Amino acid sequence: MRAPEWSLRAELSEIAASPGSVGERAQDSLEALGGVVPYAAAWIGVRDPETRQHRPVATQGDTEPLARYFALPEADDDLEQLGLNRLRPPMCARDLPAPLADIRAWGEYLLPAGFQDGFAMGLFSADGRHLGFISLLTDDPAERTTAYRGIVEALRPLLAQAVDRLPSLASVARLARDAVGGGALTRAGRTLPLPGLPEHPLLASGSTVTAVARELLTAPGIHASFLCPFPEAPGGLVRITVLDCGDQPPDHLSAVVLVRRVAVPQGLRLTDLQMFGALLQGWHVEQITARLPGPHPAVRLPRLAAELQLRSPRHLLLHVAREGYYVPPSLWGTSLAWGHAGVLSDRGT
Repeated sequence: MRAPEWSLRAELSEIAASPGSVGERAQDSLEALGGVVPYAAAWIGVRDPETRQHRPVATQGDTEPLARYFALPEADDDLEQLGLNRLRPPMCARDLPAPLADIRAWGEYLLPAGFQDGFAMGLFSADGRHLGFISLLTDDPAERTTAYRGIVEALRPLLAQAVDRLPSLASVARLARDAVGGGALTRAGRTLPLPGLPEHPLLASGSTVTAVARELLTAPGIHASFLCPFPEAPGGLVRITVLDCGDQPPDHLSAVVLVRRVAVPQGLRLTDLQMFGALLQGWHVEQITARLPGPHPAVRLPRLAAELQLRSPRHLLLHVAREGYYVPPSLWGTSLAWGHAGVLSDRGT
């Protein structure tokens, strides 16, 4: 590899490891590429595997024809037929299996815009996830795009790293040292493994816990937590923490969900945690008394507020909501480990 290419690799390595957003890293990557690989227009887009849509995160030059093409519902089917959704060398326009005019992307969008040649390449993570595409186009028929395919292919891992959010999300998740499991939640409700954190049965795709987590994602940047029964855990409970990460719309990742150890304040009973969950979900007192045994909430709440040295039942509810000391009603079905007199066991917590 020649000196300019070594320099480009070093620059892309630095960009891929930088803390910026996906869009910033992708844009910087295109600008760095332009210093070695000539193009008239360039596009890096991410692919949502759940909707099969392609959205740009960085562009250079006139990419409006590409944007219109990738907005087609059938664009992903075209790419699949051409083999671009698989890990393979960059595909040059002149290598396509039919005349350019007969291929929709070229015949209807790129040729009319004045582009003469170019190549596209899928971007894949180290664990095989299809992250998106890079497309480089030229309007000069004399430009030999094939001469640069090997360079771009060699840089594919770094270009893919620049648009992959999962490693950085995993780094944030590992800051929670009490986490015993975790996953990344997608917009469609699937759970993806987080590198460096074990998977957890409570976070299986479509589980009740992930459904509750999705309900809490009501605003960008939200951070919420709640308790979930888990008989295998010390004390029979775990804390579920939800970190919203859906502030980059092209991405199909919506949240990080962690399963963490928890120590419940002394004296709180299972029915207290359930009562808190019901009140925070807007249940009427009559509904709660019909479902839960024990003292009436009007009696129990002031007593708990005094025991926890909080000024009022209202401050108590604010406290348990902020600290996540409640069990949502949809999670009431699992039994817990109990100590004496129905107080949650604190063994091992």
